[in-house]
Amino acid sequence: MPAVPSRPGRAWVMLPAVLAAFAAGGGVVYFLLRPAPGAEPRTGRSEAPSPNRVAALGRLQPAGGVVPVYGPPGDRIAEMKSLAPGGELKAGAPIAVLASRDIKAAELRVAEVQLEEAKAALAAAKAAGAKKIEAAKAELAQALAGEKADLAALDAKTVLVTKQRDAAARQLVRLDAARADGAKIAEEDVEKARLPVDQADAELAATAAAREKAVATYAGSRTAAEARLKAAEAELAEAEARTPVKSGEERLAVARQALDLATLKAPVDGVVLRVAGRTGQPTGTAEPVLQMAALGEMVVVAEVYESDVDRLAGWVKAGPVPVEVTHPALPKVLKGAVRTDADLSRMIARNQVFPLGPREDADRRVVEVTARLDADSAGVAARFVGLQVTATFAPAK
Repeated sequence: MPAVPSRPGRAWVMLPAVLAAFAAGGGVVYFLLRPAPGAEPRTGRSEAPSPNRVAALGRLQPAGGVVPVYGPPGDRIAEMKSLAPGGELKAGAPIAVLASRDIKAAELRVAEVQLEEAKAALAAAKAAGAKKIEAAKAELAQALAGEKADLAALDAKTVLVTKQRDAAARQLVRLDAARADGAKIAEEDVEKARLPVDQADAELAATAAAREKAVATYAGSRTAAEARLKAAEAELAEAEARTPVKSGEERLAVARQALDLATLKAPVDGVVLRVAGRTGQPTGTAEPVLQMAALGEMVVVAEVYESDVDRLAGWVKAGPVPVEVTHPALPKVLKGAVRTDADLSRMIARNQVFPLGPREDADRRVVEVTARLDADSAGVAARFVGLQVTATFAPAK
């Protein structure tokens, strides 16, 4: 194949076109990167460092933060209440009814029926147990009463027989004394006088044996009656323990709580900031159903450069440090103050507020400083929750 002859003059012909293209591209880059006319600088520091000022980017937010309301995973919104941004909500006010509410209501009814059944069974067990205990107590009382009466009768008989024996013994003693004095008393008469003494001794022995037997018998009866009473009481306690009233009450409490949780409610008093939930929407996603906040007290959370924190902390030690908050969207400059050293975070972290513009520093090491806005400024800031602003601190004069 024949070689293609070179054309040295061609490069010189294309050079002006290449230079013109570079010039045009540079103009486009400059146009894209130059700041918009009249725009406020959006950098980590609004101005060059000053010994009497500290400037930082920050955000307006409620002192108590923004409160998100989420639904439980695996559920769905059956009814979304009519809510709009700016509306006020009291803690406990309904936000949305979940689809699981009907199931939770049915579970509550089942728990109520189970508790009623358990209470009825307990009442029946108590009635039966009470009757058994009453019978055992009656048997014990009867045993105690019989023992007392029988022992009293035997004791009385012992006293009577003892008196009879003593009388017969005295008669026998008189006969023996008369015979000793020479009286003619037949032996048969002496034997007749001795017979009542012997009979009394035998009867006393029999009464003592009968009393001992009665004591033993009644002791056994009393022990058996007491045992039956304890058995009846234990049986009642066992029946009460077997009846699931306590667990039924706890199950009912859990069912009521589950039914209550099937309605999403406002966790705090506040103002609705944003409503994202819709009827039919699944819950448990990363997006909250609703966001709300108490807007009575507003703050600016500024991200102060790590190199400026020590200077700002020194100002705070001398007293509250005033702050001015600016942004083109605000109708006026907002004012507030860093009141105490507790408003300065003790942690250095990466910035969460990023300055606008491709040439700005997007990776900074900062410390969060919370400045509380005055009442007049808080009323304005309440309309701009989340607004990125410039906060300028200066020592109090």
